[in-house]
Amino acid sequence: MAYTPELKQLIRKVEQTRPLRLAKRGEGWEFPRMSLSEKEERLKRFHPSYKEGSLQELKVGPSKGYRLPPEICSILESWSRIDPDRINLSQAVYETDVLIIGGGGTGTAAALLAWESSVRVIVTTKLRHGDAHTMMAEGGIQVASQPGKDSPYYHYLDTIGGGYFKNVPELVYTLVTQAPSILGWLENMK
Repeated sequence: MAYTPELKQLIRKVEQTRPLRLAKRGEGWEFPRMSLSEKEERLKRFHPSYKEGSLQELKVGPSKGYRLPPEICSILESWSRIDPDRINLSQAVYETDVLIIGGGGTGTAAALLAWESSVRVIVTTKLRHGDAHTMMAEGGIQVASQPGKDSPYYHYLDTIGGGYFKNVPELVYTLVTQAPSILGWLENMK
């Protein structure tokens, strides 16, 4: 895979500043390891999931007992959005242009794109809409949209490494380069 001009620029910056960084700390310098108590203190100070009262326990569903932000719990524990006056669930025959199986992130995005094309869409899911792996994937969408350490370059490296180098590089490249625009699309949904 060829590097984008932006990634090449970031690589050059790292290479140019490496001697200065090494001179400041000495060859082979590493950040000192934190003790368990230091890690715990740091997490309590900065990580939102460690702040007292910031999580609530799910009372229903396959993830019952998990502790999540209240906003996510209220979505997962909410009543179905199906209007029983509009949809007869005892009738198993429906006609649609697009049938989406799965109400997670990918299924929802596919349904929204199909809907934007003015076609009839049905989403079917085994639980409630949104109660899927996407919601349980450590609570968010992984998108690198900022320059510096939160860039597509680092997102690519993290994803390739996280997949033990078994990922298809072209697919990872597509993911990290297109994710910011997809996030923008999602943020602009009304």
